Amino acid sequence: MNIIMEADMKIKTFKDQQSLETAPFYKNIKSANYAMTHLVNLMGEDVLYVETGVFQGASLCYILQRCDNIKLAIGIDQYKSYTDEFERGPSPTFRSQEQVDETKQRCYKNILSSGRKDRATLIEEHTSIAINHFDDNSIDFLFLDSYCSKQAVEEELERWYNKVKIGGYFAGHDWVYSGVNQSVNEFRSKYNIKSPLSVMGAEWVWKKEGNI
Repeated sequence: MNIIMEADMKIKTFKDQQSLETAPFYKNIKSANYAMTHLVNLMGEDVLYVETGVFQGASLCYILQRCDNIKLAIGIDQYKSYTDEFERGPSPTFRSQEQVDETKQRCYKNILSSGRKDRATLIEEHTSIAINHFDDNSIDFLFLDSYCSKQAVEEELERWYNKVKIGGYFAGHDWVYSGVNQSVNEFRSKYNIKSPLSVMGAEWVWKKEGNI
């Protein structure tokens, strides 16, 4: 496998950019990170929070505004056109590069209006590349939301699990789709993971007890 060095990654920080007027971010039970803030707040200080599939950054900003113990929140999104097989409809949803570029600009604005821009970083790469930024057992809380097909769910679970610290949280979104909940259950069965799985709305999470 050819590993892309970190110097070649598209990593964006916001510390030197002008803040926008702070705006509050809210969620509902179907939204990413609606139920996760209490777990993060119980984790102690200097939490490294990582979220894949940032989209407009609303969930990233929501959790940053409610979790002062997050030292750094890293969002991962390659911001390239894609087809989402999970969204309900007569056919998979396609988003053009123009639409995705608008989404990225919205994410930038959301971070700058979060009041927490100094603690936010974006890696604008596919997760298969961005993962090289992280050592095994380095992430305190991982939230997966980048997959758009059952195959992608399976790949992300395998790709990221060992990056989370033992005692950290392994979580994700879109439990309502069979391609997600089946893949998560199959993964847990494959590796005999016994840590209790909790589901609330579209979110799923368990506390990691060991590597695979």
